[in-house]
Amino acid sequence: MNSCSRSGRLILIMAVGFFIACTGSLASCIALPGLDSIYKRYPFVIRIVAGDKMGSGVMVNNSGYALTSWHVVGDDKTAHVTTSDGAEYTGNVLAVDRSKDLALIRVMGGAGEFACAKPGNSIESDDFQIGDAITIAGYPAYADSISPTVSRGFVCAFPTIESVSFIQASAQVYPGSSGGPMINRFGEVIGIVNGKYTNSSTGCTTFATAVDEASNLMHLVYGADNEKTSYTYTTPVKQVPASRICPNVGCKAPGFSLPGLDGEQVAIEACKGRKVLLVFSGSNCAGCSQIAQCVSQIYEAWPEDQLEVMVIVSGESDVVIRKWAAANGIKCKVLLDTEGQAADLYRPAAKPAAYFIDTYGKIKIKKIGILDNCSQEIDTLLRLY
Repeated sequence: MNSCSRSGRLILIMAVGFFIACTGSLASCIALPGLDSIYKRYPFVIRIVAGDKMGSGVMVNNSGYALTSWHVVGDDKTAHVTTSDGAEYTGNVLAVDRSKDLALIRVMGGAGEFACAKPGNSIESDDFQIGDAITIAGYPAYADSISPTVSRGFVCAFPTIESVSFIQASAQVYPGSSGGPMINRFGEVIGIVNGKYTNSSTGCTTFATAVDEASNLMHLVYGADNEKTSYTYTTPVKQVPASRICPNVGCKAPGFSLPGLDGEQVAIEACKGRKVLLVFSGSNCAGCSQIAQCVSQIYEAWPEDQLEVMVIVSGESDVVIRKWAAANGIKCKVLLDTEGQAADLYRPAAKPAAYFIDTYGKIKIKKIGILDNCSQEIDTLLRLY
């Protein structure tokens, strides 16, 4: 019987927001009304429902273009959109960037009348520093409200992970906040909230992608020179061209079924709804024993209903693998890939190789080679994604 032996779901809270400058020949943003209500402060925040998925979004211009996270819309081509004044619209998904978890929606109707977000500096500078106040606005699932709900905090750090710039902050986010913007004290959008570190004693639990990281999607849609391009973009849904060849970051994790050392057949598809740490290792490569021991520690530290850890050994005999696993005290699942089935699907460039797969079955991060601070680095990446 194919099984993964663990059940449950880790709530992964992500949010995405974006802005474009409302100057020059661009359609100008509507001036914000008085600051005496949440609606008047943040009229550019919208609620998005696509299929059985719900999240938030942010209007990026007054002609009806809005940014949200890709996982809010998934493969749906249309979405139901509600603005913060209670008006309802149909949104067409125009373009997506799965690798950055971004989607662009065209909200149909009301062109030229939508309030839109204004830009702010998203990179650490004299104008934007650690300790600055920020606000996150969105539509968390627990709140049944026309107007968006907000949470406030301060900037904790400006980390760079996998060459992507983030803003780490103390404001809270919840399921349904996905797609909502991070806003500075001047009411400008400065970040795309895309992860929540769920176990931090500092309270700095929320990560947001710096808005500069989302500029490529807007360039794809409007052209590199935004100020000289009109807002009549109505081409069909398309995906951002990627140099990545699956299976890589942004791709759906390939499915497989392999026997474990206990004889039980394990299918990765059965782990949907929880995070998976997939490691290609072996008895005859430098660093493989170290990372196998490391992920075994991660396996023991994480709750059973939140994370599945699998070590895959390809092209080695059952006897050798058993001796190696016992010698290294490996307690997580060790799978026998004697025919190279999984190795052919994932094509690791070298061993060891670690794949971080989210609760939606997508590869979020891929690490090749030895990790210097293995336990800490892997634990941080798992909590971020």
